[in-house]
Amino acid sequence: MARWRSLAAMLSLLISAPLAAAEQRPVVSKGPDRVSLTVYRAPNGRGAINLRHLGGFAMVTETRKVRLRRGRVELHFEGVAEGIIPVSAVIEGLPGGTIEKNRDARLLSPASLIDGTLGRQVTVTRTDRATGRKVSEEATIVAGPQPGVVLRTATGVEALRCSGLPEMLQFGGVPPGLSSKPVLSVITDSPSARTVTVRLSYLASDFDWRASYVATQARDGRTLDLFAWLTLANGNTQSFANAEVNAVAGRLNRVIGPAVQAAASALRLVCYPLGTTTSDLPTRVRPEIVVTASRGFMPPPPPMNIVSAAPPMPMVPAPPEDLGDLKLYRVPEAVTVSALGQKQVALLARADVPFERRYRRAVYAGQQLDAAPTAVVLVLHNKSEDGLGLPLPAGSTALYAARRDGGRQLLGRGSLQDRAEGETFRIAAGTSTQVSVTQKTTGPRQALLSVTNANRFPVQVEVPIGSAGQKIEAKGDVLAAVDGVITWTQTLAPGGNAELRYSF
Repeated sequence: MARWRSLAAMLSLLISAPLAAAEQRPVVSKGPDRVSLTVYRAPNGRGAINLRHLGGFAMVTETRKVRLRRGRVELHFEGVAEGIIPVSAVIEGLPGGTIEKNRDARLLSPASLIDGTLGRQVTVTRTDRATGRKVSEEATIVAGPQPGVVLRTATGVEALRCSGLPEMLQFGGVPPGLSSKPVLSVITDSPSARTVTVRLSYLASDFDWRASYVATQARDGRTLDLFAWLTLANGNTQSFANAEVNAVAGRLNRVIGPAVQAAASALRLVCYPLGTTTSDLPTRVRPEIVVTASRGFMPPPPPMNIVSAAPPMPMVPAPPEDLGDLKLYRVPEAVTVSALGQKQVALLARADVPFERRYRRAVYAGQQLDAAPTAVVLVLHNKSEDGLGLPLPAGSTALYAARRDGGRQLLGRGSLQDRAEGETFRIAAGTSTQVSVTQKTTGPRQALLSVTNANRFPVQVEVPIGSAGQKIEAKGDVLAAVDGVITWTQTLAPGGNAELRYSF
């Protein structure tokens, strides 16, 4: 009888062990049901966006439904942004709260696959040098992934891809602990089995956005139509489908923290040259193709077309909202922000905005110039009575002129700094050699500045002198400061000129 009781106890243990193991399996949330992105610009971001170097970040908020069992549960949030900052994650909706949270950095990659298969058998397929046929055999990975991969086969020990012929490794499965998606795991203690709605919020790096202004000058030469694109950039390997997107303009106080690096992410195969290792050739040669994980070998993306004309029926968002000293722009419809990609949505549209044409050349005090050309700029006033009157985020500008045949001609490209309501801003409209600036020194800290108009029409010229705060004193003239810089302003008749003597 005792023997039978012992046997029953053993059977009970054998049955309960798989059940207990099953209970300990993590609960996996494959992805969000709803997601929103609030994207913050890089502090000094200018010009075209480079997906390899994005200095902005985003606040990601995901809503997910998960089924919890009773008791201690390990919950895996799959598909979070690769650039997630784990310490920033806030989880709401778990009845037992959050006991622990971790960012799983062991992403599936060529290197992590090698790292997780050390000491195990794989199948290596190579081209036979004599017959040209593909031959497969069993091998054991004995070293890797850095600086190379070493295999043990029936014929001995060798390095992968050092024969000069195509070779390929086949694995029986994915090693435990590796995930094809970034994972944030948390531990909670659920008081009962239930389905709950969880909201996960976190900060993630490798995002950015820019404003791209497209202006079309009317044929009357007095007004223009102004349209702006909002260009979003996502440098992560995750897409955000049908996301609610906001963009924040302004500067935040930021402290850069360490990025989470994927464990054993890069695989670089290093070989000795064929023939000898003692010749005068370099000690090691690297193959042309380097296998890397994720975005490490990403080809450069095509640039966004920021000078294209505005769409015929743009869906323009409402005016920006105040966010302290920052400005919040809401995209009016859900958009998909693709992995390693960019998205353009309408930011603003204004018609018949009046402008003033000016010729501008900034000079250093005492700088030697001989008939230097000037920049043509269109000056606009950011006021409601002038067709604008809203905060304008920094970005690039492209100016077109409407042609008689209905087409457009590009006149100039430039940039725009953040401009508040009520301020004046300029749009680059090309360069003029008809209006020129000449300057020469006439003594110690003395200079003579002259401007000439060779056009058949009058022009207004602006010449900022020196830098902000520099003392400039004109002889017989009163100079005003524009944007903090002493500026000489003149209206020249056709064929006219003017001179200014000043000390600095």
